[in-house]
Amino acid sequence: MDTNFCRHYTGDGTPPSNRSCRVCPKVVCDRLWRRVLDLAESNGGDPVPLPPTRAVLFPNPKNPDFVRLQVNCRWGLPKEDFLHYIATGHAGMGRRGQRSDPHASPSCTRQEPYVQAIVELLGGMDIPEIRAVREVQRRG
Repeated sequence: MDTNFCRHYTGDGTPPSNRSCRVCPKVVCDRLWRRVLDLAESNGGDPVPLPPTRAVLFPNPKNPDFVRLQVNCRWGLPKEDFLHYIATGHAGMGRRGQRSDPHASPSCTRQEPYVQAIVELLGGMDIPEIRAVREVQRRG
C-alpha cells in the first residue's frame, strides 16, 4: 500500500489504520463511493457485469463500506481499496510483510482489473467525482 496515496491518510498501512477511509470525513470521497454503491444496486438485486472481466458486482447489504465481487468465488471490495486505486492506479495483491508495496491494495487483495471496470462503468477517470477525490487526495 502506498501510504502517501492521500494527504489525509495518517496510518502506516497495517490494520486497523489501513481502513481509515471508512471514517475519513471528506465528503467528496463519500460521494464517489456512493456512486459505486449505486452501481452495485443498479440491476435490481441481480449482479452487475463488469466488462471486459468475467466478474460481477453485488451490493453488500450488511456493510456499506464494501461491495462484493464475484468470478468463481465472492470477495469484498472495501472503500479504501477503491480510493487507493483512484489515487495511485494500483490495487494489486500483497502478502504479509509486503504491505509497504505501493502497488498493493490496502487490504492486500487483488482488486485489479475489477476496479478499472467499475471506473469505466461510472464514466471513466475524468468524471467530476473522481477529479474531486483526486484533488482532495493530492499532496502538497
